[in-house]
Amino acid sequence: MQPELSAAISLRLAAPLLFAAGAAALIVETTWMRWFALLFGATAPAAAAALVAFFAGHAAGAALAARWIPRTRRPLAAYGALQIGAGLGALAVVPLLQVGEAATVALYADLLEFPGALTSWRLALALLATLPAALCVGAAFPAIGAAALAGPRQLGSAGSALYGFDLLGAAGGTALAAFWLPAWIGVNGSYGVGVALLAAVGGTALALQRPVRALPSAAPPRPAQAARSDTPLLLLATFSGFGALATQVLLVRAFDQILNGSVVAFGAVLVTVFTALALGAAFVALLERTRRVDPRSLLGASLAAAALGLAAFPAALHAASDGLAGVAGGGGWAAYAAAALRTVVVSSGLPLLAVAVAFPALFAAAGRRAAEPPADGGAGAPLGRLLAANTLGAIAGALVAPFVLLPAAGLWGAFLTLALAYGLAALWVPPARLRARLWLGAGLAAGGITIALAAPPLSSPLARVARGEVVLFQETSAAGVVSVVERGGERRIRTDNHYVLGGTEERVHEERQGHLPLLVHPTARRVAFLGTATGITAGAATLHPVSEIHLVEIVPGVIDAARGYFGQANRGVYDDPRARIVRDDARNFLRTTRSRFDAIVADLFVPWRARTASLYAREHFEAARRRLEPDGLFWQWLPLYQLEEAEFRIIAATFLDVFPRAGVFRGDFYGRYPIAALAGWAGEPAPARAVSDAAERLAAAGATDRWVTDRDGIWSLYVGPLAHAPGLARAPRNTDARPRIEFLAARSYAGGTSGALDAFVGPRWALFADRLRSSSAGGLDPLYPGLSAAARRVSEGGALLQRAGAYWAAGRAEEAASALALASERLPRSLVADAPADPTAAELWWDAP
Repeated sequence: MQPELSAAISLRLAAPLLFAAGAAALIVETTWMRWFALLFGATAPAAAAALVAFFAGHAAGAALAARWIPRTRRPLAAYGALQIGAGLGALAVVPLLQVGEAATVALYADLLEFPGALTSWRLALALLATLPAALCVGAAFPAIGAAALAGPRQLGSAGSALYGFDLLGAAGGTALAAFWLPAWIGVNGSYGVGVALLAAVGGTALALQRPVRALPSAAPPRPAQAARSDTPLLLLATFSGFGALATQVLLVRAFDQILNGSVVAFGAVLVTVFTALALGAAFVALLERTRRVDPRSLLGASLAAAALGLAAFPAALHAASDGLAGVAGGGGWAAYAAAALRTVVVSSGLPLLAVAVAFPALFAAAGRRAAEPPADGGAGAPLGRLLAANTLGAIAGALVAPFVLLPAAGLWGAFLTLALAYGLAALWVPPARLRARLWLGAGLAAGGITIALAAPPLSSPLARVARGEVVLFQETSAAGVVSVVERGGERRIRTDNHYVLGGTEERVHEERQGHLPLLVHPTARRVAFLGTATGITAGAATLHPVSEIHLVEIVPGVIDAARGYFGQANRGVYDDPRARIVRDDARNFLRTTRSRFDAIVADLFVPWRARTASLYAREHFEAARRRLEPDGLFWQWLPLYQLEEAEFRIIAATFLDVFPRAGVFRGDFYGRYPIAALAGWAGEPAPARAVSDAAERLAAAGATDRWVTDRDGIWSLYVGPLAHAPGLARAPRNTDARPRIEFLAARSYAGGTSGALDAFVGPRWALFADRLRSSSAGGLDPLYPGLSAAARRVSEGGALLQRAGAYWAAGRAEEAASALALASERLPRSLVADAPADPTAAELWWDAP
């Protein structure tokens, strides 16, 4: 037996380098995912294309390292050069993406005609942009393994420990990218931190490098024999990567059913996953130091435990979340993050740890099989081969789980299928002794029978159904879980169990959101609706003289649900000959389409959801303006009940920068749950008389919502010119580089817990709207200088009715009654005095006796 190679760096010095490198890599790769979502779209296929692209780079880097690292006498210097190369490659990603974006714009219309072509194109662009950096990152770990490990026999003890430090750094980088850095210093600043860390790690490694003593007498093994001996380990490494990534994808989708989808919630899940993987590696490292457990037995046991844990997960999640109730922190965003972490750990901690043990156990198995050091340079070659196989498996898991398992088996069925795969893998691994294999098989059988009897995964509901609700439709895909539920004859669409996209109960209110912008721009012919949900809002366009209705929806299941279960409520808009259905991300559609529109109507986008807040960014508003005709209108609805006043002002100020001619309209007079719209014109607004005439035509077309069919009454929904709003010049702006809304809204909403959100509703919204209207009184309105005295009086009545709703919601009944009486004096009698109560306009007509 030959002596082991000498290490070029001690484990004590290698560990902090790996921790810092893991953090840097995750900061950089998290930023890549953000950029890919912005440039290529936030659809599930686009996200998968980006993920596969840089995983492919990692796998190629690890495979190249397996061949190249054994030939170098300075593996630590190679590691340093690779980290610096990763930093330089990361700097090249931005210009490469810009080139790719220009090409996408040129080809977008043609690519949409062919299924899968757009996804393939995005995959190619992501691969091209990230390949240099990803290659270096993938090759780096085998390089430092060769430098820090005296030989392959240390793979189990020291190698697993190094892998654990790398993963622990990844958890730290994820936490920084999800919770702090972009909110503090912006996306570009965060990226700079990641690149600087890569360079610092590389420079430190170069400063510490020293050559490894060569073993000239060693004879290299024949390649064919090496390949045959490696095959079982490489197959298991491939399955381990497949299972780990498939588990992660399925867990993210499962936790979407109880978390709010914010960057805080997503970060909590990923931090838990990386921490579990690090703990699994540490556990293997500790066991290997004792040499008392055979790695084959450990691998079989971990695969079996993962099988049972994944099969039991649906029941565990139900128990941990009180039947898929939403997680609530009860004390701000930090408390929400802690509550999310707690729920994730309690429900998935054990299966995650079992999954995490499998790959490091292969390190140990590879080390035990090396009776003496090979002559190919030590630990670098086996590490590179194992990592390459593992990453290739991860690519398969990232594709199969969302695009095969979820659609074919549903969410819980996907967990069960993955559990069965882990069980078969556990039985395939040959334990050290026959008795161990028998015990393993018996344990799997007993555990499986227990789960089947006590907590069968397929019997766990996928949606939380209230008493009296019936699930009519449910579809699981990579984009989420879409359900149609009915109660008392009213239907609504829910995504991911808790987010309601609308329903027939709110049909009048939702149609008003489509009518109002098309009345304000009465000559619009080509219209785009960004986010269609039930289709009720877009269906309102069928009553207007439009020639094209573009329906842009990111979740395919929502389109199927709206078409199949809301056809009557949405006036059959999905089958209307004027409809053009676009199954893509709204932001990406506007950035890449060559079509131009007279009006673009944007839905009520949830501000705190990760990536959704980019629809309130300046870059998106600029893309919308570029897609407008010279007299076009961009109409952005805002859910005031989901925004704090500071967040509203940020969005409004950003909007005003792009649309200097902008106005504010209200969608209702609610006190608790009001909505408002920012209307931006590329040219001059239509004359007030034309808007009133259009309201009369809408009444003749069969619409019955009196707030948009009365020629004067429509002005009760007009608030005033946005430019007159005080304090907007000092408000921060929301941009891609500084995504303030995504982080501010996620923190202020804090999971939607009672009292956590100081929403811009009630008297504060009413006061703001009243001041905005008053600022343009007396014919000083730059948007509607020709507004008649009667229309101005109705606008004042609308402000008073808003105030009445606000006072009622605040429990100030007498003030509400007084404001309602004043509103009745100023509004046409056909709207209030001689009309029935209208709960679609204000909840005071719901609540009042």
